[in-house]
Amino acid sequence: MACPVTVTTKNLSGKLRLNKSLSDNIDETLKLQGVSYIKRTAIANFTLTLEPTQFTDDDGVEHIDVKQTLSGGFKAPADSLLLNGEESSKNDDLFGHLIAKSWRAKVDDLEIDFLKEGWSEDTLEDGLIAGVVKSDTAKSGKDWVINVVWGFAVIDGVRRFARRFKFTTKDRSEPIYVKLYYDYLE
Repeated sequence: MACPVTVTTKNLSGKLRLNKSLSDNIDETLKLQGVSYIKRTAIANFTLTLEPTQFTDDDGVEHIDVKQTLSGGFKAPADSLLLNGEESSKNDDLFGHLIAKSWRAKVDDLEIDFLKEGWSEDTLEDGLIAGVVKSDTAKSGKDWVINVVWGFAVIDGVRRFARRFKFTTKDRSEPIYVKLYYDYLE
């Protein structure tokens, strides 16, 4: 189902289900991030649903909290973003020790062409949710970086929530570019 125009990068809410037929496969990136074969197989066979909640705190900082569930009711790691551009560390159940930062960005401010493409007019106007997530190499022994953006795109005439990312690691000579599209449930 199409996302209503009231759901934007400035009002991200509802339930969003990953549309696997429109989205790119993420198995290679998960493997390079150190996710086990068993967990990657489960992720490939279940469907991910996101339930974002967006708010601004008393200090004027935007927050996006995302509850993630795999089909069958299995919980996936929750995601909490502070759109302040400051790095924070966390130990993620799936990816291990991470360093992440998030902010609101205009498309023209992005440096990676792949992340600039295909956004809806309202996303171009309101801005994307941008971020960098990287392994905390000193703690995890892994060495990878994801440049990610969130917004809305019109695919086959349907307005969808979308995430795009560029994944790089020293274990692979070329980056991996991924597009993920979601159906709006409610």
